[in-house]
Amino acid sequence: MALIDMQHVTKTFVVDRDWLGRPVRQLTAVHDVSLSLAAGETVGLVGESGCGKSTLARTVLGLYPKTSGTILYKGKSVDDEATGRAFRRHVQMIFQDPYASLDPRMTVEDIVAEPLRNYHLERDKADLRCRVTALLEEVDMPAEAAQRYPHEFSGGQRQRIGIARALALSPECIFCDEPISALDVSVQVQIVNMLQRLQHERGLSYLFIAHDLAMVHHLSQRIGVMYLGRLVELGPSDALYHDPRHPYTQALIAAIPRPDPHYRRHDVLAGEVPSPLAPPPGCVFHPRCPYTQERCRKEVPLLRDLGGGRLAACHFAKRGDAV
Repeated sequence: MALIDMQHVTKTFVVDRDWLGRPVRQLTAVHDVSLSLAAGETVGLVGESGCGKSTLARTVLGLYPKTSGTILYKGKSVDDEATGRAFRRHVQMIFQDPYASLDPRMTVEDIVAEPLRNYHLERDKADLRCRVTALLEEVDMPAEAAQRYPHEFSGGQRQRIGIARALALSPECIFCDEPISALDVSVQVQIVNMLQRLQHERGLSYLFIAHDLAMVHHLSQRIGVMYLGRLVELGPSDALYHDPRHPYTQALIAAIPRPDPHYRRHDVLAGEVPSPLAPPPGCVFHPRCPYTQERCRKEVPLLRDLGGGRLAACHFAKRGDAV
């Protein structure tokens, strides 16, 4: 049984309303996405900016109300009050921006202790302070940092504080929403190594959202690829990275820089992502796809099982063959 099971999750935002308040124009940011996450597993989620990765994570966590779909936690719907409360406690999030995600008016101690206070887990002030100190040390921050404010720290240190806050309730799963994209490369490596260590020590599951497919390949057991709100490919990390079945995934991998002066990139993705307010008919990727045929312009491809845990939403993806 999956720890978290997302079934046909859709999130639509109302863009315009008429004078009676009725929706007249809507934007579907996440369209019919199904994805599961097992205990102790890391699932990577990649795609261009605006493809719906972060919106999916926020919708699953309840930061945005879902438009439709079902979210199960240990086989039970999070719409159930008791299951939903357990889900909100045991599934936490690390946000992308370490500068905007911490309240500048609160000390680090108050920031890390806030989840513990909300769930009434540490009522004694001395015990609470000891717990905060232990969490900071777990993310390689000194105990004296507890009495300082976020503006006194670098971006990497702020992200460590955010990770300590996410760990406060002893979660089973953490959604990592591009947690390293705003950091220097050397700091990125430190944060990634720390996340792997914490996963090993605590048995955590991760949904790791990022643009860097090479980094996601290094971290994840499975990878999902999103395009214009849809999941277009899903599969084991090594298989997807070395033998992508969807043309969009192929283009993302072809665009990865390589430390070889003689390597010539090919099939690099051209054009811009269409507006989600007016998605193309048929396959939403067909205006940018080098393999487009008439069927692609008219018929929406389903996410098909290609065997070996591989799924791809392409009319011409075949078992055992690249597109």
